[in-house]
Amino acid sequence: MNVLFVTWDGPQVSYLESLFLPIFKQLQNFGFYFHILQFSWSSAQVTEQRRQECESKGCSYTYVPVIRKHVALGGLVSSLLGARQVRKAIDKHDIDIIMARSTLPALSTLLYLRGRKAPFVFDADGLPLDERVDFAGQRPSSLVYRLLRDIEAQAVRRADTVFTRSRKAVPILQARAGAGTTEDKFHVVSNGRDKTLFSPGEARDRIAVKERLGIPADAPLVVYAGSLGPQYSPEAMLSLFGFILESRPDAHFLVLSGSPEVMTDLVSAYDSSLATGVTVMRVDANEVPRWVAASDLGLAFREPTFSMQGVAPIKLGEYLLCGVPVVATRGVGDSHFIDDDAGFLVNSCDGDTLASVADWFIYKVLPSRERYRTDCRSVGVDNFSLESSVEAYRKALLSVQVES
Repeated sequence: MNVLFVTWDGPQVSYLESLFLPIFKQLQNFGFYFHILQFSWSSAQVTEQRRQECESKGCSYTYVPVIRKHVALGGLVSSLLGARQVRKAIDKHDIDIIMARSTLPALSTLLYLRGRKAPFVFDADGLPLDERVDFAGQRPSSLVYRLLRDIEAQAVRRADTVFTRSRKAVPILQARAGAGTTEDKFHVVSNGRDKTLFSPGEARDRIAVKERLGIPADAPLVVYAGSLGPQYSPEAMLSLFGFILESRPDAHFLVLSGSPEVMTDLVSAYDSSLATGVTVMRVDANEVPRWVAASDLGLAFREPTFSMQGVAPIKLGEYLLCGVPVVATRGVGDSHFIDDDAGFLVNSCDGDTLASVADWFIYKVLPSRERYRTDCRSVGVDNFSLESSVEAYRKALLSVQVES
């Protein structure tokens, strides 16, 4: 069965390579073959790298340039013109199912689908329009927001199957689509990671990483891996680390990010006792697992805004698969799998809460570190492994009725 995956990604975004391609490759074992149609404004070098990566995973790749002049208008025009690219890809690859990720690719797909009954999967990709309101200053009353909300609702109504990243997103999207939209068309799929890459590893490897950081093997190591910005509460991370230092002056905080300057600038405002305990660095994606596995606590704070109900933070799976207990914000996506044996959920990042987290880490986690490593790994495999993601995608795609 041939699936056309229509997506929209900027040059700095690697979701296609790091998240989707491993899943698509595994789905070939069940008879699903993916063809990528990517709207982007990447350089020729990045585009060629993506093409090679897709082809190495058994997926064809077609690049569609996005008009960047007058960004909002250019994006809309690119989507309108994109319907022709969708048609060409469908004809070329004998497509059975069209799968559009997020709103603008859905617009291109909906324009192609007018008057046609072709099977359609809409990957809602969280609640991205509401993220623009929460974090990018978009007004809910603006014409652009209302137009995109209408496209989102049309996509949900027209889709045979809708992918979400959390259970909480289902009733929201269902209500927006209106009467007649049944719950059974929604399927929650996870952001799975390869459990052989993200694993606790060997004790000697974890010690070697701490040696590279210049800290003893028994020094507590706290890690944050991912993007940085206000929505990730970097100040709260540093405050928590400060509480940990009060009881364990040998503790260290490792920040792995593609935008390290954000944390570096914040750290410079703190006194030297805290600043000297923080290492901020950028590493290659294939190096992330070994740094995470050497850590004793993973941070996953997010501003608990409306849009965050629809996300599934990838870092949670990476931490847990590596056997690292997590501190995460309650209400961000589905967090029911994080229990006392895997982490600590917080409602806010006030001083009392962060002090409680520090006490939990120092007096409960560290004395039983190996037990937590085992329990976290188990939770990670059950909820965030590549195999669990592939199975969720497989079941969802099999629910689509394809005409023979």
